[in-house]
Amino acid sequence: MAKKKFDPLWEIVDEKVALQGAEPDVDVPCPHCNVTVHLGSAVKAGERFACGLCGGVSEVLPASAGAGLKPVG
Repeated sequence: MAKKKFDPLWEIVDEKVALQGAEPDVDVPCPHCNVTVHLGSAVKAGERFACGLCGGVSEVLPASAGAGLKPVG
């Protein structure tokens, strides 16, 4: 019989409840390679962001335009 593994990322056994204090996910596609990138909740409009996969530089769009990135250059 297989033994259940302990998953330290979840607090309650048999329920998928995130740890307290976890920041909300802000995931958007990279405009250069379309891979999903995590921006985090502290990101501000106008900040530059470099994709970890393709290295493409993008600018964060304002919240009024919706979460997203636009290519720079």
